[in-house]
Amino acid sequence: MRRLVALLLLTTPLVVPAQPALAQTTAQTTAQTCPVRVDSAAFASEARLRTLAEQQEAFGPRPTGSAAHADYVDWLEDEMAAIPGLQLSSLPYDIDRWDNLGTGLTVGGTAVQVAAPVPFSSSTGAGGVSAPLVHLAAGTNITAANAAGKIVVRDLPWTNVPNLLFYPPTLGYSMYDPGLTINLLGSESMEAPAAADADLKAAAAAGAVGVIEVSQLPHNQIQGMYAPYEGLPYGVPGAYVGADQGKQIKDALAAGQPVQASLTVNAAWTPTTTRTLLATLPGGNAQKIVVESHTDGMSPVWDNGPLTMIEMARYLSSLPVECRPRTVQFAFVTGHLYQHLTGPNVREGGAGQLAAQLDAEYDQGKVSSVVVLEHLGAKRYDAVARPNGLPGKQLVANPTLTELLLTPVSESTPLRELVKGHIQHWDVRRTAILKGLSAADLGTVPHHCSFGGEGTPYNQHLLPVISPIAAPKTLFSPRFGVEAIDLQAMRKASLAFTDVVLDLGPMAQSAVAGDVTAMRQQRASGTPGCA
Repeated sequence: MRRLVALLLLTTPLVVPAQPALAQTTAQTTAQTCPVRVDSAAFASEARLRTLAEQQEAFGPRPTGSAAHADYVDWLEDEMAAIPGLQLSSLPYDIDRWDNLGTGLTVGGTAVQVAAPVPFSSSTGAGGVSAPLVHLAAGTNITAANAAGKIVVRDLPWTNVPNLLFYPPTLGYSMYDPGLTINLLGSESMEAPAAADADLKAAAAAGAVGVIEVSQLPHNQIQGMYAPYEGLPYGVPGAYVGADQGKQIKDALAAGQPVQASLTVNAAWTPTTTRTLLATLPGGNAQKIVVESHTDGMSPVWDNGPLTMIEMARYLSSLPVECRPRTVQFAFVTGHLYQHLTGPNVREGGAGQLAAQLDAEYDQGKVSSVVVLEHLGAKRYDAVARPNGLPGKQLVANPTLTELLLTPVSESTPLRELVKGHIQHWDVRRTAILKGLSAADLGTVPHHCSFGGEGTPYNQHLLPVISPIAAPKTLFSPRFGVEAIDLQAMRKASLAFTDVVLDLGPMAQSAVAGDVTAMRQQRASGTPGCA
C-alpha cells in the first residue's frame, strides 16, 4: 500500500443543493407505528441466515455468467418476489464468459497437481504447451532476457497492512474493539493472487510460454481459487499450484539442469448474458437509498451481502410506508468477477455501471445514498506453519475472532456518527469506521479514491457511501464454505446496517451528503476525480 498521509480538514464551505421535500408524517403517527430501532425478534434468526447461506453454497462457485451464477440470481429474484411490495427489474449485459475446460501440468515427465487455472488465461487447447522452466523470485522482473520461450515459476506475495492505519488520524475515524483484540503494532495480511495479473502481462510481453503461480498454502485450501478477475484475456496460460507442488517444482530445478514442463489450460470464451437484479421498495418519496452487493463469487462469505439484503427487505417491507420516508432499492450486481464488464476501457464491473447511473440521477434529487454490504461475519483464519516440516502455511480458524470489518464512510460526520452508533449498539466487534482505504490526495475529489471493494466506484462517483467489507484469507477459494461465516456476527452486522438504512430514511440530505456536496461542485468546476 502507498505511504499514507494524514487527513487534512476541508475548508471549502458546505453548499447544499436543492433536494425534493420528503413526505411528512405526523409525530403522533411516527411515535405510534415506527420503530426507533430494528426489532431483533422480528428479524431473521441465525438459523434462518444459515439456511440461506447453505442454499447459496449449494449453487457452487459462481463465475460471472456461469449457469450457477444465473441460477443464484434467479433464486434471489424468487426470494425477493415473495416479499410484498417489491418491484423487480433487471439490467442485462452481454459478455464472453470464460470457461475452464481442463488444466494439467507435468514437470520433467512427472505429473504435478494443479489447484486452478488463472482466470481468463490464454487457452493452450487440449494439447498444452511445452517449454523449459525458470524460477524468477519475487523482486526479479520478468523480461525477454530471462523468460522468453520459457514457463515462468513465480511465488505469490503476501500483503501486509499495519493495524495502526485503521485508527485516527490516518485512515481511521473510529474503532470498535471493546475486547482489545487488535495488536496495534501488528498487521493484517493475506496472500495476494491479484499479483498474477502483473505476472501474466509481463510474461506475455517478454515472450514467455506460460506462468505457474506458487502459493504458500496447501493444495486443498486453494483448489478452485479464482483471481484476478479482470474479464480480459491474458496473452499466456497461467495456473496455480499449492505449497507442496511448488516445492516439487523447485526441487526439480535445484539440480541445476534444464527442466522441461508441459502446461495445459484448455479454455473457451462463450457469448452469454448476465444481469444485475433490482428490487425496489417504494417509500414516501421516490428519492432512493440503494443497498448493494454482488452475486458472482466463489464461496458463501465472498458474496453473502445478498442474504442480508433479503432479510433487510423483508423487515422494511413489514413496516408502514410512513416509516419509510425514502424509497429503498436493493441492487444485486453482476460483474464483480468480470471487472471489464462493458469493454477494455472501463474497469468497474456492474457496480461501476450502476454508480455512473446513480451519479447522473443524484443532482436531480433521485438518489440519497448507497450502502454496500460485503463479507459480513467473516471468521478470522490465521496462517500458521504446517506440521511435520511441510512447506508453507495453512489456514486455521480462530475460535473466537472475526476478521476486522473495514467500513469506509464518505465525508460526512453525521453519517459516520450514525454508523458508529449502530455498530456499538449491536456490538459488531472489530469494526473500523474509516475515511477510506487509500492515501488522502487533497488534489482530487474524493480525497480517498479506494473504499476497498464494491463501494469504491460509488465513492469515486461522489455519492454518499457506507461500505463495510472484510478481507478474509479464505476469500478466493471455494474450499471454504458456510463454516467460514460466524453467523452470530453476521446477524449482528445485518441488524446494525438495517438500522442504518432505517435511520437514513428521515435523515436530512445535507447531513447524509456532508462534504460530498462541495466535492461535486468542485468536480463540476474542473477538480480532477480519481484516475
